[in-house]
Amino acid sequence: MVIALAAGVSCALAAPAGAESFSATAFTDSAPAAQQVTLITGDQVTVFPGPNGGTNYPLSPSPNLRAAQSFQADGGDRYIIPADAAPYLGQLDRSLFDVTALAKAGVGKTGEIPLELSFPDGTAPAGITLTSTTPGHATGYLTRESASAFGAELHRRIADDVAAGRPAGSTPLPATIKLAGASAENPAAQPKYPLHFLEIALTDLAGRPVNGSVSLVNTDSAAKLDRDVEVDGPTRIAVPAGHYAAYSTFVDRDAGGTVTATRTAAVEGFVVPEAPVTSTLTVDERTATSLVEVTSPKPVTEDLIQVSVYREDPAGRGFAFTIAGYRLPQYVTPVPKPSTGRLHYVVQWGGAAPKPEDRYRVDLSFASEGIAADQSFSTKENELATVRDVLHSDPADTMPVAIDNGPLDPVILAHGLGGAGFYVPAPGVLTDYLGTSHTTEWAQFEQKGSSYQLMTADPRTYHPGTTTTTDWSRGPLSAGLGQWTAQQLCDACFAGGTVSLAIPAVRDSVPDHTAIPLFFVPRTHYSLYQDGKQVFDQDGVYGAVVQVPTTPATFRGVLDVDRTAIPGVGQASKLRTELTVKYDPGAKNTPLPGPHSCTAADPAQACRILGALTVDYDLDADLTTTSDAPVQVLGLHVGHVAYSGAGSRSPISAVTVSVSFDNGVTWKPAQVAGALGEYAAVWRNPATAAGTSPSLKVTAQDRAGNAISQTITSAYTVAKAGK
Repeated sequence: MVIALAAGVSCALAAPAGAESFSATAFTDSAPAAQQVTLITGDQVTVFPGPNGGTNYPLSPSPNLRAAQSFQADGGDRYIIPADAAPYLGQLDRSLFDVTALAKAGVGKTGEIPLELSFPDGTAPAGITLTSTTPGHATGYLTRESASAFGAELHRRIADDVAAGRPAGSTPLPATIKLAGASAENPAAQPKYPLHFLEIALTDLAGRPVNGSVSLVNTDSAAKLDRDVEVDGPTRIAVPAGHYAAYSTFVDRDAGGTVTATRTAAVEGFVVPEAPVTSTLTVDERTATSLVEVTSPKPVTEDLIQVSVYREDPAGRGFAFTIAGYRLPQYVTPVPKPSTGRLHYVVQWGGAAPKPEDRYRVDLSFASEGIAADQSFSTKENELATVRDVLHSDPADTMPVAIDNGPLDPVILAHGLGGAGFYVPAPGVLTDYLGTSHTTEWAQFEQKGSSYQLMTADPRTYHPGTTTTTDWSRGPLSAGLGQWTAQQLCDACFAGGTVSLAIPAVRDSVPDHTAIPLFFVPRTHYSLYQDGKQVFDQDGVYGAVVQVPTTPATFRGVLDVDRTAIPGVGQASKLRTELTVKYDPGAKNTPLPGPHSCTAADPAQACRILGALTVDYDLDADLTTTSDAPVQVLGLHVGHVAYSGAGSRSPISAVTVSVSFDNGVTWKPAQVAGALGEYAAVWRNPATAAGTSPSLKVTAQDRAGNAISQTITSAYTVAKAGK
């Protein structure tokens, strides 16, 4: 299971050959989009960009992990704190759990976590290798493997405390530890506000003081204070006067120290007065009495329950956190809808079919303003939307794939968090029953198990009682543009004397699907021509933004993609796409609508969409893109790149299809029929091609002179005789 506790482009300047006064900016994809960050407990977090400018943080838990908290204050860094680390916050510096900073620092690339330690006796905690020591201080590191040993040591210490009747984490670690080079956190409120002392304490079910953390926000204005406070006994901080909300998550444990439940306790409406006194705030676990319970309309085995809290001031600023439990009871403190700001509360729940061969699951979400005392949730069967996820797979890829689901509403979109993924065997069909009582909008992604390729898609609206079929990674895969509705950077636009033309390296045959390579990046080479003259040429990129004269021109972008070194890739091993677009600064091309953004940006000029062509494929083949048909049929939809429906409407004037059974040495034309963008091509698969993977070449043109040519090496497989 993968819990997602919560694609941009990066640009590099490049000088084209033979044009000293010409400048260009490249869309680069030469580095993996993802980093796998190892936490000090051995749990791993994959940090990668989402398709719409956000960032995703799926968590792969270690064997001891049963609960974790993910939080983010007012759009800042994301922190993920496993339950066994929470009692030691303070001794374990917060920098060790800042997955945003860990990824930026490249910790995931080396596989080592560099550490700085302070300790009295020079004894290194379990798993840590010391590299230098001075009296009371040391440097060292954990590897991915030894981090698991360190996490196990934390769990053992907690078990000893619990067995002795002490709160978890009562026995201090032999050292305080932080990420090497981490700057000291400065949590002080802004100095323009007068400050007053606030003492914070945490108490558990037995009324004992315990360590932990508190999410604290000034609900009058989060600009005054919005932070997560580490509490180690009564903890005094200085804060501005005003109204506050405080939340803290506690964990219950059995006699062996294993987490048995989580309890999220809250204090709302707490006032720090404008007076020279010390206010006292106690967050008490005993107030978290409401058990979150979900009843499924279909028989399933629960495998997910996570609770998300979004606390905002009147301006929409504040904190967000999620508590993810692994088949754990979760309790919360009832909180009325606040009179100041917003308290948005979301429960996401999921379960899988009791028998894996039944291949279905139920994913539900519920939301409220405030936290009701009655935490019993249910969805009626007629409120479910049925989604048939058809999982296509390359014959060379035998690993399971993950389908990620996440409910969306305006608050979730603003703050992030939410979403979960589960691996299922592929190829095959997974039926997912999605709840619609909270929202009808869900986001779904697909992640390949071998190549770690993430196939992204626009969020979709699923109405109750409807059935939707979505094909994932349906071949033949290609390099090209698509049609999107959710926020995207425009890959084919012009504005104010600049033209952007990029070709995403991998996509399937669904218009809004685009692949992001998380770890294994295909080799790419991109060239751009203006009126036949090369103005850009570079490896490791898939597009360019160029400055152009204010006169009409014809641009041709050429992208070559080599996927042969990527695990699990046998089909669509090499891709070549050529896009020809007509540019006329005086033409009234369709303006780019919001919420999309223009890479070829000039604030003084409207961004307009170029007439770049797109091709979607519908090959008559099985879920491994393998065909046993002697007469092969290929459906084609030829259109134009579009953003929220905006794009060229120039009629398609010509389409050709050719097939090669000798790796591109010779090409045989197929018969093509159709009109208005919908076409069918027919050719014969000779008996001698059995067991091989033919290549395809497709060309198309519209009346405006825009054109596309796509060559797909090993596009599909011809079944062996008798298969």
